[in-house]
Amino acid sequence: MDLSSRSRLWTLRCAEWLLLLAMMLLFVFSQTTSLELILKCTGFSVLFFLLSFILPIERPLWQRRTYVALEVALIGIATALGVEFSGILFFLLLKSCFLLSRQDVIITAIAGGIVYLIGFSWLYPSFMQRTIPGFDCITIQSDFHISLLYVLFYYVNISIFMILLGSVIIAERNSRQRAEMLSQEVETLAAHVERLRIARELHDSLGHTLTSLSIQLEVAQKLRERNPEKSFLSVDNAALLTSQCLQDVRQLVQTMRQSRLNLNEALHELIEQMRQQTIAVQVDLRLPTLSLQISHQLYCILKEGLINIQKHAQASNVVLRGYTTSEALLVTLQDDGQGFDPEHPTVGYGLRGMQERSELAGGTLHIMTAPGQGTQIQVMISHDSSSRRG
Repeated sequence: MDLSSRSRLWTLRCAEWLLLLAMMLLFVFSQTTSLELILKCTGFSVLFFLLSFILPIERPLWQRRTYVALEVALIGIATALGVEFSGILFFLLLKSCFLLSRQDVIITAIAGGIVYLIGFSWLYPSFMQRTIPGFDCITIQSDFHISLLYVLFYYVNISIFMILLGSVIIAERNSRQRAEMLSQEVETLAAHVERLRIARELHDSLGHTLTSLSIQLEVAQKLRERNPEKSFLSVDNAALLTSQCLQDVRQLVQTMRQSRLNLNEALHELIEQMRQQTIAVQVDLRLPTLSLQISHQLYCILKEGLINIQKHAQASNVVLRGYTTSEALLVTLQDDGQGFDPEHPTVGYGLRGMQERSELAGGTLHIMTAPGQGTQIQVMISHDSSSRRG
C-alpha cells in the first residue's frame, strides 16, 4: 500500500471516529436517554471503531462486500435494539464508494434504505415519546405515513449526496494518479530525449575527430618499425587531433552554457578551417539574430555537412547561403562533389542526426543529390517556428 492509500485510509478512519464520538455524546447528554441505551450505544460504537481498523480497501472484492454487508447488518441489529445509527449508515455509503463498484454502491444504498425505513418504523413509538435522541432535520409527525415520507425523502437526498461526494473524491484521486503516471512518462521521455541529445552532441563534436585520431594512431603503430619518419608524422597528426578534441569539448560546453550564439561568426570559423584544405568556399550569410536553440541546431547541421564534404564528397567548390524570405528562413549548403544515392542506406548517424536537429529547430531538411552530381542540403525553418523557439 503506497503513502497516498494509507493517507486516504486514515482520513476515513478519523472521520468515522469523529462521527462515532458525536453520536455517543448525543446519547450521553440527552435528558431522555436511559443508561441501558447509553450502554448499547457505547457497545456498538466500540464495534464500529474496531471494524474501522480492518477497512479492506485493497482486499479482494468478496472481502469488501462482506465488510459492507456486515456493517449494514450491525446497523440493523443496533436499530432493532433501539440505537439509532443513521449517521453511520450514511458514512457507510461514502466508504462503499472506495470499496465497491458503482453497481454495488447502488445495491448498498437500496439495502441501507430498507434497513433505515424499517428501523424508523420500529423506533417510531420511541421517537414519539422522545426516549431516543433523533436528528432535528427529521420532522417527526403524529401521522406515521407522513413521517415515513419525510424520512424517505431525507434518506434519498442524503444518500445521493454521500454517493456523489464519494464519486467526486474517487474521480479526483484517479485524476491525480493519471497525472502522476503522465509525469513519470514525461520524465522517462525527457531522459530518453536527453540521451539522444548527448549522443548527437558527442557524435557531431567528437565522433569524427576521434575516428581520425584512431586512424592516425593505427598508422603510426604499423609504421613504427618500417618507416619511423612517417610514424612520427602520424603521431604529430594525432597530437593535433587531440588538441582538436579538446577544442571541440570546450566549444560544446561553451555552447551549452552560453545564452546567445553568434551563428554567422561561428560559421565563418568553420569555413576558414575548410579553406585551409584547398577547398574553395563561397559564403553569402544574411541571417537574422536567432534563438540559442535554433542557432545551435543550425550550426551543428552545417558543421556535419561540411565535415562530410571534407571526408567523402571530393569536392572543389562549396557554396553556403543563408537568407530569409517572407515565409521562412532558408540555409543551403551545396558542393560539386561526387554525390551519392539517397536511396542507398548509409552507415553512421550523421544524416539522421541532421534530420533530428532540423526537427528540433522546428524546420525541415531536404537533401538533393545523385551520383556524380554533387549534393545540396537545404534547411527551411518557418517564421512561426523560429518565433516560438525564440
